[in-house]
Order: sequence, then structure tokens, then C-alpha cells
Amino acid sequence: MRYNAKMNKKRVIVGMSGGVDSSVTAAILKERGYEVIGITMQLLPFEEQKQSACCNLGAVSDARRVCQTLDIRHYVINSRDIFKEKVIDPFVQTYKIGQTPNPCVECNRFIKFDELLKRADVLDAHYIATGHYCKITKAKNSDECYIKAANDQGKDQSYFLYMINQSTLKRLLFPLGRYTKDQIRAKANELGLLNANRPDSQEICFVSQKSYRSFVEDRLTTQDIRPGDIKHLDGTILGHHNGIHNYTIGQRKGLNISHPTPLYVHRIDEASNTVFVGKKDDLNQHDITLSTFTTVSGNLLPSQTVDIKLRYLMQPIKASVSQTHPGQATIKLNSPHAFITPGQSCVLYKGDRILGGGIIDPITHDLVKE
Repeated sequence: MRYNAKMNKKRVIVGMSGGVDSSVTAAILKERGYEVIGITMQLLPFEEQKQSACCNLGAVSDARRVCQTLDIRHYVINSRDIFKEKVIDPFVQTYKIGQTPNPCVECNRFIKFDELLKRADVLDAHYIATGHYCKITKAKNSDECYIKAANDQGKDQSYFLYMINQSTLKRLLFPLGRYTKDQIRAKANELGLLNANRPDSQEICFVSQKSYRSFVEDRLTTQDIRPGDIKHLDGTILGHHNGIHNYTIGQRKGLNISHPTPLYVHRIDEASNTVFVGKKDDLNQHDITLSTFTTVSGNLLPSQTVDIKLRYLMQPIKASVSQTHPGQATIKLNSPHAFITPGQSCVLYKGDRILGGGIIDPITHDLVKE
């Protein structure tokens, strides 16, 4: 079944993780008069669910119990295969080539909204909703929708949502964008929800109790993990590594090298299997290129001055953007910035409104000093 304009506009599918945010999302929408249906996605194999912080069997049970408390329907869907294909495998492969992935972005890009929309079409629901902290507004003179930062800047999750297209935005609800986390917890306590005071997860959901290095190594072959050199930017060999997946830009600890000056990972070269290190000042960059670049409008972005975020919850910095081809963009920072990490997302804002974003490319020119 495909979406059509005659779908029930008072029926909404809510992605239920078992946490307090999605639970209160369902409650708020029910109070607003929607017929709410909860959907929980099973993302991990059974043996890994037992170790996961939030994608575990208990989360499914909690989501079901919340739906019983709220007196709404609840379904569990198997999304394991697509989650492995679109999130876990790329996570591992990105580390393998010496970059640092952002799995939450890829989960939103390929899993959460697409899977919920498929279920919404089957269940004749016009809307889908999640417990993300951000807002959607409509343009005054068109039917275009915008994503805006949440009122609670400490919880704002708009950074992870820059890839959502217009067709999805028009069917999407984010009820939590105007609330603070404290207000949401108070609401959950008022409703008697079992997860009202549960601490937020602070880790990648599928890595959980393992370190990300162990998680990645468990999924790489012995041929994938190759020892190599750690070199200074001047070309001097300072030490050796046991696989470039163990390093990320700006890393200082765990290098196991000796040098009179504190050194940081500056560049990871997959082709030569080399980790380059330099002084902190050497990390400063003015220029960034982005791939997999998308705009919220779906159109090419005119050259302009923007605010950008290179990491979740960082303070925005000023830059100019230029886009001449779909899927690519060039960013020039007003002031140099360090710790710009290939594989992470660069998200563009105009005030509190998202314009678009993309994945930071590796440094392409040779910065090794002669």
C-alpha cells in the first residue's frame, strides 16, 4: 500500500523505543486527539540484544507496557537485516578506512523514518512521530516544511535530522520540540509511566558494554587489521600502530609514541595505512568538502553565509557554503577550526533552521611537510 491523500489524518504511528521520550510523545499525541499506534523496531540479533543498552528485550517489553498504560495499540517489527546493512556494516567499514562514523545519522537516514512510513502506509496512518527534540514549521508562502532546533538547546537533536526530505517532513510530527527534558520527565511521572526517571543512554545503542574498538575488531578479518607506521607530519616515523580503526582525528591518548611536544592525530591515510600526527595548531583547517550532501528544500543551496555544527551540541561557527553539484558542497570557515573529523556530519543552519548537511571528506591534499 502506498501513501495517498485520503489516509486517516488523525492516525499517527509513533516509534517506541521503550524510553521516556517516545513514551511521552505517544501520550501527548493521544491527548491532542490522535489515534496513536506504537511501533517498536527490533534492530539487533537476539544474542546481542542482551548486552545492548537500549535495543534490548527489556526495551520491547517496556514499550509494550507503556502502550498498555496509554491504552493504545502496539506492534513489534523485525528490522534487524536492514539495520545491519545500513547502520552496523557501514559503521565498521568507516572505521576500517580510518574515518569516524555517525551511526545515529545513518539510522535516521535509512531506518527510523523509512520503516515507520512503510508501516504507516499499511495501517492507513497519515502521520508518523518520534521522540526527537526538534521542531517542524511550515513556510508562510508555500507548502515547504523546515526543521528547527528545539527550545531545549541542551537536548536539541536537529543535528541528526538534516537529511529528512520534504515528502517525509509533511507526514512527520515532533511533539517534544517545545518542551524541556525536565518537563517531559514530569509528564511521564504524572502519567505513571514506568520509565519516567530512567537515565538517558549515553552510548551508541548497538555497541553498549563493549568498546567500539572491540565491536569493530570482532567484525573485521585478520586481513583488514594491518599494522602500519605512525609518522610526524615532517615524515619522521615515530612509532607503529595495530590498525587505523583504532584512531580518530584529534586523538592524543593511546598513541604510544615519544616526543617532546604533545602530538595529536592529524590525518589517517588509508592508502598507505599510515597515521600522521602533529601539533595541536596543525589541526586547524579553513576548508571542508562534504559528500552525500542534502538540503532540506531538495534544491541546490545558493552560496551564502551560514552557521555550521561539526559535532552534536557544539556551538555553531560561521562559515560560507558553495554548492555547484548535487550531493557535494564546499565549506569555508570564517576562522580556522581544529578536530574536523572525516566521516562525521557537518550540518548547516540559518539561525535555528536547518538548511542541509553532509559527510565530512578526508583531507585530500598532501599535508606531510617536506
